[in-house]
Amino acid sequence: MFAAGIDIGTTNLELSLVSLDSCRIVERRSAPVKRVATCDPYAFLQDAAGVLESVEEMLASIKQPIGSIGITGQVHGIVYTDDNGKPLSPLYGWLDRHGTEDFRGSTPQKILAEKTGVTLPAGYGLLTHYANRLFHRVPEGAARFTGINELVAGFLARKPLDAADASDLACFGGFDPAAETQNTRLLEEVMPSPLPKFLGLAKPFSLAGTTRSSIPVAVPVGDNQTAFFGLLSKPEESCLVSIGTSGQISVYSKTPSCPNTMELRPFIMPGYLQVGATLCAGKAYEVLASLFREAISRYAASAKLPLDIDDGAIFDMMKGAAREILKENPGAASLVFDTAINGTRRDNARRGSIANITLDNFNVGNLVLGGIDGIVRELADFRKDLGPAFDPIKSVVVAGSAVRKNDLFIRALERQFDLEIKIPPFDGGAALGAALIGAVAGKLIALGECPAIIERFWEKD
Repeated sequence: MFAAGIDIGTTNLELSLVSLDSCRIVERRSAPVKRVATCDPYAFLQDAAGVLESVEEMLASIKQPIGSIGITGQVHGIVYTDDNGKPLSPLYGWLDRHGTEDFRGSTPQKILAEKTGVTLPAGYGLLTHYANRLFHRVPEGAARFTGINELVAGFLARKPLDAADASDLACFGGFDPAAETQNTRLLEEVMPSPLPKFLGLAKPFSLAGTTRSSIPVAVPVGDNQTAFFGLLSKPEESCLVSIGTSGQISVYSKTPSCPNTMELRPFIMPGYLQVGATLCAGKAYEVLASLFREAISRYAASAKLPLDIDDGAIFDMMKGAAREILKENPGAASLVFDTAINGTRRDNARRGSIANITLDNFNVGNLVLGGIDGIVRELADFRKDLGPAFDPIKSVVVAGSAVRKNDLFIRALERQFDLEIKIPPFDGGAALGAALIGAVAGKLIALGECPAIIERFWEKD
């Protein structure tokens, strides 16, 4: 039996075809999630229609019989659609900042907080829609808005979704994961008229419908939750650290208690996830790489050298310089990076910094090591807020291609967590989790079989 898992990331769209019999990922597909060009400095727009086209092409290229489809991906963002689910706008992604744009001497974020008592982080869907309403940017004919995950599920199931999993619903803002209710005062302020429609709450492991070829399509689940579900067979004993464009540390909890510096999120199983999220992880590393790329390009131009700079060569240079530092002078005073270069969930205005610069340590290798340490430190610092809740954790499971491609991240994780670091022997933990959730929803497997299946995936080389 084969189950497909689709992960709609910020940078790439991934599809994994999973064999439920051999517990292997037998086929993988990937395509870029394209940005929509704009001069608007507050906008982070992506091609929603292009995502649908890519999903359709990927599924059509799979020759094995697909028994179910599970979907996950980036959350918080919104797409406006007509009543049939056809997209009328780009995806306003989770990095969108229209909620912090000046509006008559204030911002949509502050106005919404004053009227409802709820401060939504920039990028959350309800705040983005509120800002679009104030600036008259809601497209004509919009009958509803939805997340990109629900858009894809509705496209495959041939009908728009009226309900979302709690993991996705919470990321629009104003959802209480313990009570499983929406803040009605917030909704009434954000959406005072019947249109556009908003999503209700779906039960865990629900079906959105079936494709034209009768393949069951599960209601999507957020990428944080699917990665946790797909990678951790014993959630009480491990935490999940995800390092992608952004960063997250997730710890399972049976109760709805959570530090105020972290976010309590619904989980598809009984219980919750306590999540500490950073806005820049891999993105901060990319910014550092762009600095080196610009320096090399400027030198090549001034020296009139025909130099074609490859991104892979830049990253290899960075790793090489950092390894030289570790080999030749591991005890040298290190640079101290604050990598919150795009703010934090609680402080949009916070910016990054570099400290502890000496005459000897301001070089490429130490810049790379300091940047990586800063990315990991921002995540590791959430342990202090968790206190005794972190005590049962015996290992850190790490997801994200940045870690798999760069052992310097693993070293930093080992230093700062002082726990066993586990790297999955396969790519695509979120897509695997989505595939398993889809298989349970489609009744290809029972929920109780999942822990043993996950452990078998870890055994594969």
